[in-house]
Amino acid sequence: MPAPSLADLHREFGGAKLEADAAAESMSICQTFGLGAGELFIRWQTFVINQHGGDASVQPTRERLLEVRSMLQQELERKASQRRGAHPSQVTKLARNRERAHYDKNSVEGLLQGMVAGSQRDPMKTPQSTKRVGLLRGSGASAARGRPMVSPMSPSVFAEPSPSALRYLKRTNTGRTEEALHSELPPLRLPQPRAAVRVCDLGARPGEAGTASSDESDGDGDSASSESKGNDKGAAPRHTAKRMRYMFEKMGARTETVNKRIERVAVDVKAEYKIEALANPTYPHQNTVTAVGRIMSIGADEGLSAAPISGDSLCLETSRRLGNGRRIALDVRAAPSFSLFPGQVVAVDGKNLKGTEFSVAQFRQLPRPMRARISERSGGVSAFSAVVASGPYTLADNLEYEPLGDLVGHVLAAAPCAVFLLGPFVSEAHPMLRDGQADMAPEEVFCAKISPQLARLREGLPSTASVFLVPSPDELCCPYAAFPQPPFDHALLLQLGVPAGVASLSNPAQLAINGVNVAISNIDFLLHLVKEEVSRLPAVSDRLPRLAWHLAEQQHFYPLSPPPPECAAILASHDSKLRMHAMPDILITPSQLKQFARVQDNTVLLNPGQSSRGLAGGTFAKLSVHSPESTELAGVMLGGSEGATPADYIGVEIVRI
Repeated sequence: MPAPSLADLHREFGGAKLEADAAAESMSICQTFGLGAGELFIRWQTFVINQHGGDASVQPTRERLLEVRSMLQQELERKASQRRGAHPSQVTKLARNRERAHYDKNSVEGLLQGMVAGSQRDPMKTPQSTKRVGLLRGSGASAARGRPMVSPMSPSVFAEPSPSALRYLKRTNTGRTEEALHSELPPLRLPQPRAAVRVCDLGARPGEAGTASSDESDGDGDSASSESKGNDKGAAPRHTAKRMRYMFEKMGARTETVNKRIERVAVDVKAEYKIEALANPTYPHQNTVTAVGRIMSIGADEGLSAAPISGDSLCLETSRRLGNGRRIALDVRAAPSFSLFPGQVVAVDGKNLKGTEFSVAQFRQLPRPMRARISERSGGVSAFSAVVASGPYTLADNLEYEPLGDLVGHVLAAAPCAVFLLGPFVSEAHPMLRDGQADMAPEEVFCAKISPQLARLREGLPSTASVFLVPSPDELCCPYAAFPQPPFDHALLLQLGVPAGVASLSNPAQLAINGVNVAISNIDFLLHLVKEEVSRLPAVSDRLPRLAWHLAEQQHFYPLSPPPPECAAILASHDSKLRMHAMPDILITPSQLKQFARVQDNTVLLNPGQSSRGLAGGTFAKLSVHSPESTELAGVMLGGSEGATPADYIGVEIVRI
């Protein structure tokens, strides 16, 4: 069908203001999809009703008409897929390129200018367009070297920015502080020239492997590095990525891990409260006794999901030594307060009058490792600044990584001593990758979009600054999909084009940075736990920090059991890497839930939020750790600095990207 005339379009759209660029786009849509002016107007009305609630004041701009084009293309592909009997997401690469291959006068002129300019620069080089926003899939050799092949003749080169990307560019809240902790602290002043931060690994030491399987038979020597031995510029301690056979675990290994975890807590409870002997809660007791076990839901089995727990479906599972591994129903009606979830190890006081139910009088506070005083820490506590950001780093409808570029700009302006970038970098949950709508493999996306930003970050920061990457179970570029995860392998970093001077940490990570203990758990434990917790508290409290505190209280990076079905496999055979071996001063638990920064029992609990929130920008966190010897803190610290902990000297600012 021939394209309608300009007069036909103006007649159909009536009072709507049709600018020249919008009219040109309308004619292009009609020609591409064989529509008349009247049919296009009907599609426009449908778009306004679905996207803008039928608001008659919405004008047909070129950007909105591009959304109509995308809607028509998706409808066409859906019909074609149904005729082929395939899933709608299984569209061909050619169809995806047609959707994005829209040429107009400006794009053609840009192509010609780029070719002419390229020929003038060097006749032996392929001319590069300044409007390149997409890539073709490169050859295997070039992709392995981290340099995917790019052609300016690719239709995706001239892909128009998505509507959400245009809205993102026009946002007005960038740089706004969403939340602050210890805002009364003075601005951090670091000595010049800056020294590199001291990084010490606090992971498991040799001999603490606990229930290590054959995969971990030599202990955790890979994480037993001391003060960054042999590393330059405050790089991360060196790790050796072992085989993480997350599909070969045996049930016996999991039950043995659970049994030993309960036993460790039982030993600590006896020592803390000077209890001569713990009771078996499954036996009848007329007097109040103390028992230790883990919370489970009635009918739940290890590794299998069950209905969410409630006050009427709680039971206590014992260890083999303390109760032959049996379970007993819990009655918590008399308990003054509690916050419970499946897998939580607890110490309870109560009675079992009939042998069928244990009536809880109170839940005891679990003992925790002693926190070393500032004066007792090796090298003391030195001032430093840090930035913490968590993925995803791109909007949900494109792979252009605009939030990552803006994040790098914020980091360069702050010039911190350390930067922690937490994955996922190329997320398996991204709609384009999940539905097969991307032209590139995940490694090529990383090379093309993320590595250049890492190079920009590394070059813009002082040479003494440290940059760390932390993998995620949702990361497509990481071969280990379970939790815990080893660091990115050195060969993989080279393949992904990560610049020198950017190190990788394990997940979870336990570090001492300038004397401050930092723990990072890059799995959305808060989202998993918020659906499972049951609580009764005497006073109102912030729920998310309370959930994060469970990690420090349990001294474990994933105490929830069983995990939800959508969660990555939790490796019981590597439980030593999931145990906290020191009480953290800063506990970082990134989550898609609301960002926060709180202090509880001298521990800073931090969720920096995600760098990208669907179709909008997210948040990141800036940390400033002051030195206790700073004279500028004299007027701020009430009662002097004696008895203070590092948490008293830590300021946090959560900023909008």
